[in-house]
Amino acid sequence: MRIKDAVYVYKLVGGNKLAWHGRYHAHDPGDYEVHFFIEGSGAFLLNRSTYTITGNQLFLTKPREFHSIFPGAVRRPISYYAVLFEPDPEAEGELLALISGPRHHRGVPVERRDRFLIEEVHRLAGDTAGGNGRAAEYLLLSLLYRWFGSGEGPDSGSPRNNKNEYVEWALGTMEQSVREKFNVGELADRLGLSEEHFIRLFHKKLGISPFQYFTRLKIEAASSFLVETNLKVQDVAEHFGFENPFHFSRTFKKCTGLSPLEYRRTFSRAAAVPAPL
Repeated sequence: MRIKDAVYVYKLVGGNKLAWHGRYHAHDPGDYEVHFFIEGSGAFLLNRSTYTITGNQLFLTKPREFHSIFPGAVRRPISYYAVLFEPDPEAEGELLALISGPRHHRGVPVERRDRFLIEEVHRLAGDTAGGNGRAAEYLLLSLLYRWFGSGEGPDSGSPRNNKNEYVEWALGTMEQSVREKFNVGELADRLGLSEEHFIRLFHKKLGISPFQYFTRLKIEAASSFLVETNLKVQDVAEHFGFENPFHFSRTFKKCTGLSPLEYRRTFSRAAAVPAPL
């Protein structure tokens, strides 16, 4: 497998970003693309079919399939990862059989925590200086087998229960409050749970604490600002509610392996433009 491109698009609404990422296009023979939508609403156009986009949803496009993305409500802009890859026909015939067959690969539900795995694919694929391209490809390969190997999304058929609903509500609240400071006790109170019980439920569902998840959400959003704007690091830190630039930089490097400035140098693709605060 070869990853040919990996991008993270934060809050797709309009302007030049929409003109490029939302354009109607198809890829060369042999190229497949995964779109991992983490939030927002809109429509995914594929050939002559239109699919509704929601959060925690996956679309796989095959070679020469024309597709485009249309954001929906302005208040719910789309954020997503896209990875363009080319499987090796000789070494990965089994994978090609999974992703090339008639099986439905549109709007596959995915686990919320998978966003951090696809984020890692994006980070590793972009770290060409560090020689992590193969690591990104192996990680993507394992995800593709998990997502499509059974023919079902990881959550399909799983019965929902009150405990999961608590966590789902908390996750939605976090994702809409990424610029705010996080207080796990207040969130637990709003759910009518003790702080300890809420943390246990959350950790059982996602494998990390609520605070760790919320911090990753902040860093994920901040990484886009670093790449797509000329904002100073201290302004990005303030925008996402960090105590100071030092705290932000330390947390950012812990999550991504790079400092904010290193991340900007690694992933910037073109001259950045100011972003409204």
